[in-house]
Amino acid sequence: MRLLILVSILLISGLCAYAQARQTHPEPASAKTSSVTASKKPVLRSPLETKLSGVCGQWAEYWRQKKLDAVVALYAPEAVFLTGTGDRFSGREAIRAIFKTAMEGHTSELTPRSLVTEVSGNLAYDSGDYLETMTPASGVAKTELKGNYVIVFKRQGNGKWLIIEHVWTDKPAQ
Repeated sequence: MRLLILVSILLISGLCAYAQARQTHPEPASAKTSSVTASKKPVLRSPLETKLSGVCGQWAEYWRQKKLDAVVALYAPEAVFLTGTGDRFSGREAIRAIFKTAMEGHTSELTPRSLVTEVSGNLAYDSGDYLETMTPASGVAKTELKGNYVIVFKRQGNGKWLIIEHVWTDKPAQ
């Protein structure tokens, strides 16, 4: 129960921080930006926060290369993946199955941008936005999407940080 409360607090604080970041840093994910906000204050991250904020980029690279095993290895055995359509996939095998279907049906060019990363004890989260160009395996019309993500990490007994909750939303890019 304490874990659920802590995860809820982390998600809420992340969403609040994300909203603040969007107000001061409103350019789209496609814009080339440095790690400074509109007020030119550098975003300072600890080495661990920097490492965790890079996981989404690593995930995107594996996704582009269709390295299913590498993508799935980023998740804890009990992980949950939530889609923008309201679907919930629990456990590595369910996540593997949905990702396999997606990889077989599409090629993706995904560009994520981490906006907020925070660590509290054995839990952490990364929140950001992304642009994606999806091309169906048939090669017909590409789809341009944009969206947001939140990834919640948990430090495992061996010290490794793995994804335990991953929320991904998207809509057509405008």
